[in-house]
Amino acid sequence: MTIDNHDLQPVLKELKSGKLDTAKTLLRELNPSTLAELLSGPGKPYQETIFTSLDSEDKIDVMKYLSFDQQIELLEMMEQDHVKSLIEKMPHDTRVDLLNRLPDRKRKEILRYLAKVEREDILRLSQFEEGTVGSIMTSDYAILHPDLTAHQAIQKLRVEAPDHEMIYYAYVVDQERKLVGTISMRGLIIAEPDTKIRDIQTSDVEKVNVHEPEEKASRKLKNLDLLALPVVNDEEKLVGMITFDDAMQAIEEDVSDTMYQKAGVMTGTTSREKARDILFSKKLTQGNIFYPVRLRITFLFITLIGGFLVGGVIDRFEELLSAIVIAAVFIPVIMDMGGNVGTQSTTIFARGLALGHIKLDRIYKHIGREMGIGALIGLILGVLAGTGAYFWQGVPNDLPEIGLAVGLSLMIVLPLASFLGFFIPYLLLKLGWDHAPGADPFITTIKDFVGLSLYFTLVSLFIGI
Repeated sequence: MTIDNHDLQPVLKELKSGKLDTAKTLLRELNPSTLAELLSGPGKPYQETIFTSLDSEDKIDVMKYLSFDQQIELLEMMEQDHVKSLIEKMPHDTRVDLLNRLPDRKRKEILRYLAKVEREDILRLSQFEEGTVGSIMTSDYAILHPDLTAHQAIQKLRVEAPDHEMIYYAYVVDQERKLVGTISMRGLIIAEPDTKIRDIQTSDVEKVNVHEPEEKASRKLKNLDLLALPVVNDEEKLVGMITFDDAMQAIEEDVSDTMYQKAGVMTGTTSREKARDILFSKKLTQGNIFYPVRLRITFLFITLIGGFLVGGVIDRFEELLSAIVIAAVFIPVIMDMGGNVGTQSTTIFARGLALGHIKLDRIYKHIGREMGIGALIGLILGVLAGTGAYFWQGVPNDLPEIGLAVGLSLMIVLPLASFLGFFIPYLLLKLGWDHAPGADPFITTIKDFVGLSLYFTLVSLFIGI
C-alpha cells in the first residue's frame, strides 16, 4: 500500500485503530517535511510512536523542519542511549544550538553520555559569543594539504564524505592549519590525477573571522552566492565553516528578533534567553491555565502581604491621622505618584532591554542614570505638590508644614521608585524568573511601605505630634 505524501488520513486511521505495524510501514513512505507536519499537527497525540519508529537518519531529517521547542520535546521523551545516538549524528552546529537551549540539568546529562571527541567539539563550539560567526559555524568540513595529488585528495574525500555536512568544497591548509586555499569537487574531478593540490587550488579565498557578527557574515555569503564560507581565527587558522542554510537561518532569526524586540515582546539576547522568553510567554498564554494562575497569585501574594504591612503603617499613625485629618488627604498622592514612576521605569527598562539600548553588563550605569532622572522628577513634582498642599490645605488649616512633608516625601519616594523600576526586573532576570508578572508587586509593596512611613514620620516630626 502506498500513500500520497499530502494525505495523512491513512496513517492517522492506522494509529487510531492501534495497528502500529501498518502505521510504521506507511510512515516510512512519508517525506521528512510531511512527517514534521504530522508530528506537530494531527499526529501529535501519537508523537512518541511516530518518532521512535523512524531510523536515526530520518529522525535528523525530520527535526530540521521542527522548531527548537518541538525538538526539545522529542528529546525529553526519548531514552538516553537513543538521544546520544541522535546527537552524535546531527550536524555539528545544529546539535550545539539544540543543546544550548536545553535546561542545564538535561544538557549536562546528555554531554556526560557522549564520546569524548563529540563532547569536546560541542564545548568548543559553545564557547563562542552569541551573535558571532563562531556561534553558527560548524566544524564538520573537509580539509586537504597542498602536497596531495588530485587522485589522493579524491580518495581521502571518498572515505570522509559520508561524515561531512558539505563536501562541495574542500579547504586547503598548511602544517600550521592556516588557510591557504580552497578547491571545489569539480576542480578535483577534472584535474589530472597526479596534479598537486597547490597547483589547482584557488588561493584568493573569501573568508570570515570567527568573531565577526553572524548577520554581517551571513549577508556576505548570500551576496557572494556561495554555498559555504570558511571561518578563521585571528591567526588565520581554519576553525570552521558557515553554510548557506545556516546563514539564511541567521538572517531570518535576526529579522524576527528585530520585529519581536521593536514590538517589545522579547528581552533575551542569547539563544537560551530567547528560548526562556518564548517558554515563559507560551506557558502564560497557551499552557495549562493553572500555571499563570499559580504564578500570578504567587507574586500578587506579595502585594497582599504588602497591603497588610501598609495598613500596619496607617494603624501605627492612627493617632496622628485622628489629630491631623488633612494628612490623610495626601496618602493617594504619595502612593499613586510613586506607583506611576515605578511603572514608567519598568516599561522603559523592558523596552530598552528588548531594543538593545540597555546592556545588563552595564546595568549599574543605567540604574544610576534612571535614579538621576527620578531625582529630578522628584524635585520638580515635590516642589509643585508641596506648594499645592501648602496653599490648599496647609494655610487654611494653619498647618503650613503639611506642604513641606508632602514635597520632601515625593522628592525621596520618586527616585526610589525609579531605582526599583530598573533594579527589580534586573534582579528577577538574574534569578531566572519571569519579570513580566513579578516586578510590579515587589515595586508596589516596597514603594508604598517606605513612602507612607516616610510621609507620616515627616508630618509627625514637622508638626510635633
